[in-house]
Amino acid sequence: MSFLFVCSTGDHAGQSLITSSIALRLMEKKITPGVFKPFGTGLLRMDDMWTDPDAHLLKGLLRLQEPLEMICPYPMSEKVEIPNGQIEMLDKIKSIANGLSEGKDIVLVMGSRHIFFDDVPYSLPDVSLISELNADLVLVHRYRQTSTTLYSILSVHSLLRDRVKGIIINRVQPEQLEVVKEQVMSVLDKKGIGNVAVLPEDPLLSLRSIEEIREMLEGRIICCEEYRERLVGGMTVGTAGLDRGLMIFKRVYNKIFLLEPSTTSRKIAGVLLTGNRKPPDQVLEAAKKAQIPLILVKDDSFAAQERLEKSAAYLSPADEKKIRHFMSMMDRDDYLNRLTESM
Repeated sequence: MSFLFVCSTGDHAGQSLITSSIALRLMEKKITPGVFKPFGTGLLRMDDMWTDPDAHLLKGLLRLQEPLEMICPYPMSEKVEIPNGQIEMLDKIKSIANGLSEGKDIVLVMGSRHIFFDDVPYSLPDVSLISELNADLVLVHRYRQTSTTLYSILSVHSLLRDRVKGIIINRVQPEQLEVVKEQVMSVLDKKGIGNVAVLPEDPLLSLRSIEEIREMLEGRIICCEEYRERLVGGMTVGTAGLDRGLMIFKRVYNKIFLLEPSTTSRKIAGVLLTGNRKPPDQVLEAAKKAQIPLILVKDDSFAAQERLEKSAAYLSPADEKKIRHFMSMMDRDDYLNRLTESM
């Protein structure tokens, strides 16, 4: 059985997108992947239990039968039962990993936020787990500046040289792409470090979908559910610029307009109806005619807006289109195929 760690050097490098992309490409090649995230890095309430958002994403995306508590046994919650001592914890993690490997060709293991650091008091560093599971790894790094990028990559490579199957320098600002190629790639080439991808920052990937917002606010779509994958670029409570067919929304006081991503217009992507107040039939009909989803949420307008502004953006199974877009970015130099073949 093969284990492949997807490790990060921190700072929202893109582990979720990259793990999902690798998993989907393996499935396209008729290779059956399993997924494991020993320690959660976020919290999501699902079916009256706390879990990690990536566990929910990958279970739904790959249609896995394993329960969430097996895919991520230690989510970020003080209520989770923690074994006494690292040896007992390590034994339990290895046992779960072996259980997840049954019927799978390879298990993708999502690491913590930083390969060298513990995220929470009871976790083990990724380096220890990689050694114990005899795993290979893909390193994901978010580019900020040349010096820290080289230091991070060279440090990991010197420690885990033979296990490194690929390195992805992600979220590079477009104006920095040439700098990375000239200053970073040239040094890595001289060091004999290959199978490296450089991927630009893409604003599309940071946008939330209607479904993601619904899930985050624990709401319910009551109209035009077929547009749940529509992306949202902003929000407003103002009614200026409403189309004629939507003027009726001026009479609705508990609402937040979700706007499509655009720099030239304020086209409505969906509407949050706050306070759990169902709209009159006339409002429902106007939304259906304009093909605008209505999402009913329990929070009042202020609380809903505050939750959206403060909450981290997580991928959900409904974001497969976004993941496919990222896969196309990795395919520009056939990197995703080369990476999966190296496994």
